[in-house]
Amino acid sequence: MGQGDFITATPESVGVPSSAITKFVRSLQDHSLCMHSILVFRRGKLIAEGYAPPFDAQRRHRMYSISKSFTALGIGLMAQEGKLGLDDRIVDHFPEYAPGPVHPFIAEATIRDMLTMRDCHDETSAGLADWFSTPPTHPPGTVFLYNTTCTNLMCAIIEKISGGTLMEYLYPRLLEPIGFTPGCMCIRGSWGYSWSGSGIICTPRDLAKVAMVCMNSGRWGEKQLINESFIREATSRQVDNAINGSDLEHQSGYGYQIWRTRHNGFAFLGMGTQLAVALPEQELLLVTTADTQGVANAGSIVLRSFWETVLASLSGGASAELGALPEDAEAQAEQCSLPEDADAQAELGAVMGGLKLTTSAGAHSSPTAGVISGKTYRLFDEDCGWRDVRFDFEGDGGRLVYTNRRGAKEIPFGFGHNKFFVFPETHYPGIELKKPAGRGYEAYASAGWVDDRTLSVMCYIADDYFGSLHINAVFDGNRITLFLKKTAEFFLDDYVGWSYGYC
Repeated sequence: MGQGDFITATPESVGVPSSAITKFVRSLQDHSLCMHSILVFRRGKLIAEGYAPPFDAQRRHRMYSISKSFTALGIGLMAQEGKLGLDDRIVDHFPEYAPGPVHPFIAEATIRDMLTMRDCHDETSAGLADWFSTPPTHPPGTVFLYNTTCTNLMCAIIEKISGGTLMEYLYPRLLEPIGFTPGCMCIRGSWGYSWSGSGIICTPRDLAKVAMVCMNSGRWGEKQLINESFIREATSRQVDNAINGSDLEHQSGYGYQIWRTRHNGFAFLGMGTQLAVALPEQELLLVTTADTQGVANAGSIVLRSFWETVLASLSGGASAELGALPEDAEAQAEQCSLPEDADAQAELGAVMGGLKLTTSAGAHSSPTAGVISGKTYRLFDEDCGWRDVRFDFEGDGGRLVYTNRRGAKEIPFGFGHNKFFVFPETHYPGIELKKPAGRGYEAYASAGWVDDRTLSVMCYIADDYFGSLHINAVFDGNRITLFLKKTAEFFLDDYVGWSYGYC
């Protein structure tokens, strides 16, 4: 397999009905999931790909906790080069944080414990130094408990040893050989190292390539990039996670910062339904990016839908190795392929080509709009931090105009479609966590009338950080009641709460 684009094929040629993928995508739409990209591969070939504009194949996307899997691969490469061992004690790599005696459980903890999320603390620490000073709750290497500090500690070890960032270390050894997009980055943590528990930004195709390396036992084409033994361990069940699994789709075990799935698969999982789900036995790979942070168990909905549609429809077994079929490959491929279905392929192409970002539910007009448009409401309860608010309606959209503690702001929105704009705050984090970006995030918003007097505005942040803001405004005569709810990490905290006022 070369460094360029993927080899493409029709779904039927590799034993997948186009209609099954169409059914899968429509099931996600039926759940109103805000999907940004959907890619399906079988036998190393790209058989379906779609993006909701403005997202496309070249646009880099925040991968959130998928970053953890990248970090684990960095540990594997370091072990391969003899620069560390999986049973190294964490304290031995951080003498600056443990100059004297530490709690025995802290002293016992190893890199392997971090890889398998078997820390000695019951929650994520605020920073690396806190991990050493916070009293542990239980012995390390015992119980699975998802903890981002485990990943950040390993990343810091990689960066201390290599003298560069995690991405700088990965590029020549793993990312460049597979044709990874140059210049991708990882957000920096406030503790001085990359925020590899959540911060990697790359394209969905980049993510697919890394997952394929793991599906192919550490190989890309003819080149062995990571030791097969490490990849086998990393993608295998190293620890039981049923006690802390949120639902059935998260109770199949955990490897090295890589989740196990049902159907003997493994997955890179990130908040908001960033997914790379691999079923090696079926040579099947699903990649998605999205922003579903406000939807309970959205990732599990995607997985279940995929099992019930695409997986259930497969024809033929897997070949011996991804990208390297046996000698009778042509005969096997012919036996496992399905008759081409031009109509189903055209329908799939239309569905994939027509992906759209979700918009706020509700009617596009209300008699109330003409009454309240342009009127300014003075807010008396400033729980949400707003002093006044006004709605201006025009054409197929409008503007929400308000004053908060940082001055006059506005959010444009469309009815039945999104309006794209720059969110009017510049103090949210940038390339370094907790350091203001000094610019507004890219955003889009839509609105709908839930009933004649209730307007719902949904705003999505779509930048290096993702999040959503839901605003409900209820009009009653000359009174307005506002409710603001956010779903985002480390920002939009000043857009939460209730308020009411009069015009």
